[in-house]
Amino acid sequence: MTRTISSGSVDRSPIVEARSGLPEDEIRVQLERILGHREFEATERLRSFLRFVIEETLAGRASRINGRRIATQVFGRGEDFDAARDPIVRTEAGRLRRALERYSLLAGVRDPIRIDIPKGRYVPRFTGQPASRTRASDEPMPAGQRALPPEGPTVAVLPFQNLTDESEKLYFVNGLVEELVAEVNRYQDVVAVPCQRVVSGGSGDVRLLDLSGEVGARFLLGGSVRRDESAVKVTAQLNDSTMDRQIWGRSYTVDLEAAGLIATQEGIARDVIAAIAGEYGIIANRLSGESRGRPPAELGTYDAMLRYHHYMLVMTPSACEEAFVALHRAIDEEPAHGPAWSALAHLYAVAYEFDDPDIESPLLMAKEYAHRGAALAPESQLARTILAYIHLLSDKIDLCLGEADVALALNPNSPNFLGAIGYLLICCGEYERGSSLLRDAIALNHCHPHWFHHGLFIDHFQRGDYENAYREAEMVGYQLGFWDPAIRVAVLGKLGRLSEARAAVPELLSLKPDFERRIRDILPRALKPLVVREEILDGLRKAGLRIDE
Repeated sequence: MTRTISSGSVDRSPIVEARSGLPEDEIRVQLERILGHREFEATERLRSFLRFVIEETLAGRASRINGRRIATQVFGRGEDFDAARDPIVRTEAGRLRRALERYSLLAGVRDPIRIDIPKGRYVPRFTGQPASRTRASDEPMPAGQRALPPEGPTVAVLPFQNLTDESEKLYFVNGLVEELVAEVNRYQDVVAVPCQRVVSGGSGDVRLLDLSGEVGARFLLGGSVRRDESAVKVTAQLNDSTMDRQIWGRSYTVDLEAAGLIATQEGIARDVIAAIAGEYGIIANRLSGESRGRPPAELGTYDAMLRYHHYMLVMTPSACEEAFVALHRAIDEEPAHGPAWSALAHLYAVAYEFDDPDIESPLLMAKEYAHRGAALAPESQLARTILAYIHLLSDKIDLCLGEADVALALNPNSPNFLGAIGYLLICCGEYERGSSLLRDAIALNHCHPHWFHHGLFIDHFQRGDYENAYREAEMVGYQLGFWDPAIRVAVLGKLGRLSEARAAVPELLSLKPDFERRIRDILPRALKPLVVREEILDGLRKAGLRIDE
């Protein structure tokens, strides 16, 4: 296909798909690669579905892709098609997403282009993959080997045992495993490896360590499904092969007659993977503990990221220094690793927000590193969330909110980022949506950072609910440095508990001796609503602090 230009000559440069910036002919080559590969397990109807939405997108008609057009053009439904009565498009879209996920995991890891269909829409997404990972599509991958990051955890998702003695329940078991694999891959630091071996715990079964070596994964996620008289019970277990034992487990009881099948599978998968694969989940906590026992010279990039996440969990000066050293070393040794730049940007941004006098030009450093991290890893939820934070500190509220929405869409199930994004929204004045995300994050992960409660403190404080604001302030603790006694002093002042407020002032001034002189400059850095800031200053004055007008 060619295009003419004004001079009458022919422009033979490749036509580019606008949203992805990828050449259309290369996208079509990738489509045929997928359709022709044995690991793309899909019916002819699903193949037609995929081809239709891709060709419509490349033809510039993405805005016209909807359930009705797919139903009539692909599935032969009539013009009276009613999605409320006929869920065929939603059902088949779910199957197509899982087929694409399977292909990407088993055969497409090194393909030059990744094609997927994000949940909640039918327009395909095209993503260029780094050239260093590409290979010929028909090049066989050695048995037991996967194209994995050089560092970081890998989880083998084992088939769940069907203990119901009902063959018709097998579809539920298989669908659950597919959802678990898809959910793991929302977390960019963890890689899922599907596995066909069942480990039931009997004496004749394969040892966990042997299975780990066979599939190339340290952690093994499996479980079982059984049925009693009224419900189905799903048990999930995570094993660490290096210890040859289970390190986590959880059970779920569901009534399959009352709940939607797909929604039930998705809900269990979200909960399981959030618990084990999140930034503060079981796997990260275990690996972080091991990493902290190693000297800096032995740390790789993933270890540096673990140190960063550890700091964001505990917020101590020693953890901050360890993260700074490890991340600077990481970007020196692996300068193309976007998340490391973003994590380092976050540390500089925190130094700015906390008015650290030992860091020179922290906001300028944060801006430079955050933009570099997002440019290197535009699909990284960490990079986009930190860029939103930098926009907040730079008084670019619209950009902050827009970037936060992008970050949330990348993985709306991560407890860490639900909380971080909720916190940002509250600091921008979007209290209802922000507090809802924060409460979801806290409910999903009991090991959440205590600074999440600072966001809820602001929400209660702005509504004049000072009793609940004080309770949230008590839960924040030392993680906020001088801000911990500062917010307690402010809310105690508003409550009229002046003797308690004044008793906390010496602690505040010992942590920040120039607090009274600097507070009007520091407070607006992250907290944007003027009314809330003035009410906090009022509480501080009532406690006896001399705040300049």
